[in-house]
Formats: sequence, C-alpha cells, structure tokens
Amino acid sequence: MKQALVVASLASLSSFSAFAEEQNYPRISGELSVEIENDWTYQSDDPNAEINDLYPTVILGTTVAFNKKFSVNLEATLEPVEDTTSNRAFQDLGGYLNIITANYDTERYSLYAGKFTPNFGIAWEIAPGIYGTNLNEDYELAEMIGLGGSVNFEAGGVHTFSASTFFQDTTFLSNSLGTKRGPLTQSDGGPANTEDFSSYSVALDGGFNGLAGFRYHAGFSSLAAGDGGDSRQLGYVVGAEYAFNIGEDVTISPMTEYAYFDNSGGISDDTAKYLTVGVALNYENWVASTTYQRRDTDTAGVATDDDVIDLTVGYEFDMGLGVAAAWRVAEEDNVSSKGLGLLISYAIGF
Repeated sequence: MKQALVVASLASLSSFSAFAEEQNYPRISGELSVEIENDWTYQSDDPNAEINDLYPTVILGTTVAFNKKFSVNLEATLEPVEDTTSNRAFQDLGGYLNIITANYDTERYSLYAGKFTPNFGIAWEIAPGIYGTNLNEDYELAEMIGLGGSVNFEAGGVHTFSASTFFQDTTFLSNSLGTKRGPLTQSDGGPANTEDFSSYSVALDGGFNGLAGFRYHAGFSSLAAGDGGDSRQLGYVVGAEYAFNIGEDVTISPMTEYAYFDNSGGISDDTAKYLTVGVALNYENWVASTTYQRRDTDTAGVATDDDVIDLTVGYEFDMGLGVAAAWRVAEEDNVSSKGLGLLISYAIGF
C-alpha cells in the first residue's frame, strides 16, 4: 500500500546499505516509486470541505555504496506541499530532499549522520490502507539533522537498540523546488526547532525466536522547546505487528500502536494520545485492510478527539503495478466527513 513506498525510518536507512557479499564498488542502486492518488470528500458537515484532490507522489531513493560498509543515501520527494481548500489536480507540487546521510554499517552496529527520520514509531509507516496514516503521521520525526546509530544483539531473538540526537532542518534543504514550502526558520518555533543537538530519541526493535513474522517497537523521544514553547515534549510509543499464514495463500497481518506525548507541541501540560489498530489480509495478489486511528488532545484545558476509519481493497499485478480503492469515515476538529480514494502505484528498482 501507500505507506510501503515511503523510505523514512531507521530500518529503511539501514536497509539502504544492505549489500550482497559479491559486488563491485563503488555502485549505485535504488528505487523510483510513483503514485497517483485521488481523494474525494463527498460528504462533510462543512460544505467547503467537499472537494476532490488529484495528485502524484514521486519518491526516488538512491544509495551510493563505496564498499560493503560505507555508503551515502539520498531520498527525494515530489508531492503537493500545500493543503488545498478547493478542487485541485496536479497543483502545488514541490520537490525536496528529505534524506541525505552518510552510513557506516556492519553486521553488529550502524552509524549515520546527515538529514534523516529518527526512529520513533512505526504506525506512520506500516499502518495498512490508503488512509491508514492520516493521524499517526503527526508524530513522524521527519527531516531532522543530526547523527545516530544502532547496535544488534540476541536475547531470545534478534533485537536492535538505536539512538539519535538531532534538530529540525532549517537549511536551504527545508525549502522545495517548484511550489515553495519554506524555508523553515528557527523563529517558526516548534519542538526540536533549536539548531542544536538538544533533542534525542531512543528505540528498541526486534522479534523472538519461534515467532516468525512478529515485530515489536518501543521508543522514547525528548524534543527541546523551540520559540514559543516552554517545555520539552516527551513522547512514548509502543507498537507491534504480526504476519502469519492461514493455509498456503492467505496471510493475515494485524498491527497496533499507542503513542503518548506530554507537553505536546512544547507547551507545558498539553497532552496528545494516539491509538492505531489495523489488519491486512493478503490472498495471492489481492489485499484487503481496515485501520482505525484515534487522536485525543488536551490543549490549554480543552479536550478534543478525532478518529479515522479506513477500508481499503487493492490488487498488485505481477508486473508491479498496484491499484487500490478505499472508503474513509472521519471526525476531525468536530467535523464529520466521508470520502473515497483511488491509488495507482508503481515502483522500479535499479
């Protein structure tokens, strides 16, 4: 599905540098993924929100490997960089570089530095369905500048402990070509927008022997307050997914994640809670999934709750072309809406 095409997590950064034992160096490899998505809100409490949005998302991920251990990794994205309030087709497109890192990877440990997405949360990447990441992507720590690393160890299974320190990108790379989205400045404020290494995250990922297809994730983040904030935002997240077979052709993959933020947005005593529960069923080339997301916030003593329900059915042709359709029911900012989505995707490796 859509989120499977996004290369953003620490795990993705590490996989960029996984090489076969016998390769010629230096070498270039990567993947180009192209999506065309149409989102149609056909019913809403707010008539102005009943709009149709047709847009592409193009992601180019590239690895330049100098040897088995050292590589430079880049990911560039083209997508709409502005929200829309009216019908739109292939407009407001901007291109930007969201990952550029130098990586040093061994079987036991990995080190990296540059612009990346710190390892915190997995729902924003793996939740199934076209709309399975509408709310949980709020806490994706995208486009941070810093450094980090991870170490692998065995204890009833293989586990990875990772840590990184970072701040929000305020360089020229925070802008975009085409439609401008920035650049971001320190005066814009927000957690981790400090231009120093005062924010960090740690995480533990892994699985267990005898439980093939199971993966867990636990993370903690501490983001320093930027301009306009008065407290560090503290984030706690725990999640898991489990893929198991029923017969030879059917795979069921449930997942769940819960995230809690104290001093949300860098404001003392504000809180935010996120719950994601989803399941996907794969049969041959078919996939059907449903995901429920809930967001509860308490801002300046005012409590709000939002939720999104997604039902998606898709088919992937043997030649790599994917087609999916989804139905979405949501309540956000006390506005209820219903929508339909269509997604066409294709990926080319090189």
